[in-house]
Amino acid sequence: MHDSLFKRVALQVILIGVILFMLAPILIVVVNSFNASPFNAWPPTGFTLEWYRKVFANPHFRTGAINSVKVGLLSTALVLVLGTPIAYALARFRLRGLAAIRAILFAPLVVPRVAIGFSLFVLFIATGAGLYGTFAGLVLAHAILMLPFVVTILAASFGEVDPIVEEAARDLGAAPVSTFFRVVLPQIRGALVVSGLFAFITSFDEVETTIFLVKPAVNTLPVEMYHFLEQYQDPTLAALSTLLILFTLVIALVLPFAVRGKALLKMMGSERHGS
Repeated sequence: MHDSLFKRVALQVILIGVILFMLAPILIVVVNSFNASPFNAWPPTGFTLEWYRKVFANPHFRTGAINSVKVGLLSTALVLVLGTPIAYALARFRLRGLAAIRAILFAPLVVPRVAIGFSLFVLFIATGAGLYGTFAGLVLAHAILMLPFVVTILAASFGEVDPIVEEAARDLGAAPVSTFFRVVLPQIRGALVVSGLFAFITSFDEVETTIFLVKPAVNTLPVEMYHFLEQYQDPTLAALSTLLILFTLVIALVLPFAVRGKALLKMMGSERHGS
């Protein structure tokens, strides 16, 4: 009895310690965002909101945030349009050369993003397609990076949809396209929302590939933060990072309301089953 209680308490202490260890970098960033020292002195020398004022007063951060939102929304829409039928095909059909298809599809997960960014830069310049330094080029690049994640989530969810439901709809006279949109898609609505939010956050945070493909007029927020860090070492970026952490937290809190609890749990269960 005492041994069981001791093990349980020890496990709880270890769990709390691991959580605190993982949260420590985030907590340090948040605390440093209120640091009165202009040189990131630690521990903080005082309390100030000056760095938050500088964040909101910086026009480059505002422009970068707007660009990041635009690119994130457009690339998310593109990757959902492309990824949904691909995921459905992978989940429903036995395709020839499936191993080769998967290798190509999931290559962005293996290739370093710096290499992807440089390769796309060379491709855009060599082909003269006019994509370098444009929103279209960024949207395409981010869609390539996000496609494997979206396909993985959606393919696992499509695998949980009973094919008998589709067959019943077709037996009742529904066309294949109508069956897909009116019968299949409503059953994976939760996965679509989750994969869309994941894709948007991934795009919004992307910097390694993006930095090779932007011009000053289309710099995204992470790129502007990178350039700011090259010139200044004050806690302004800590304040901006804290705002981004808060933004991500809000999305995480909104997600359960956007997706029904059962649908979300079912999707998470299908992901574990698929892995």
